[in-house]
Amino acid sequence: MSIGTAPKPLLPRRTEEQLGPRHREILDQLESVFLTEGFSSVTVAQLAKSVGCSRRTLYELAPSKDSLVLIVLDRFLHRVGRTALNTVDTDAPIAEQVRSYINGALELQRLTAAFADDLADDPAARRLLDRHFRYVMSVSESLIARGIEAGEFRDVSPGVAAGMLAGSGLYFSQPGILDDVGMTRDEASLEMTDIVLRSLAQPAVSAPSPATTSSPNLPRQHQTASAS
Repeated sequence: MSIGTAPKPLLPRRTEEQLGPRHREILDQLESVFLTEGFSSVTVAQLAKSVGCSRRTLYELAPSKDSLVLIVLDRFLHRVGRTALNTVDTDAPIAEQVRSYINGALELQRLTAAFADDLADDPAARRLLDRHFRYVMSVSESLIARGIEAGEFRDVSPGVAAGMLAGSGLYFSQPGILDDVGMTRDEASLEMTDIVLRSLAQPAVSAPSPATTSSPNLPRQHQTASAS
């Protein structure tokens, strides 16, 4: 499935393939550390100790801690995006394609408070997240536009509907929101997806009642006479 153009990876696929197994393992470990504990206050020395490598090894992956953070975050976002697209069955109804894509992207919302706070305070990381968010928006918008063209969805603004779907994830990632609504992040996101898809669906057309159906081509008096 190809919709739009995904952000260019900071660590190109070919470059990553050329890394040794240990370097790729370190990137995976750093992802776990950042997502769990955040990244703003940790030093390169502490990161090296956490993943069991030397500082030199980390500098082989990136020239600075800031660059390393962006590479790890970008790699995570690309992986989630690929996984979400791969869950979409293009032969299924459009509503199910949208649901599959949004559900596949739920991992983007599974950010700890520490990681979310660090993202908010780091302009470069925030810009990177925004680029990936715009791609999620473009995929959602394209799917919704297809649903409208196919007559499965009402004629609404695809961008507004996509914004409701994608933006709800950012809303529910804010501290305290999930406690206020009394749901888990997954439950809240799935319910929001359900609400939006129901609002997009074309209303069912009811068949006219036989009791109120009259013969269309007969004058009123002939219909009365026929009934007597």
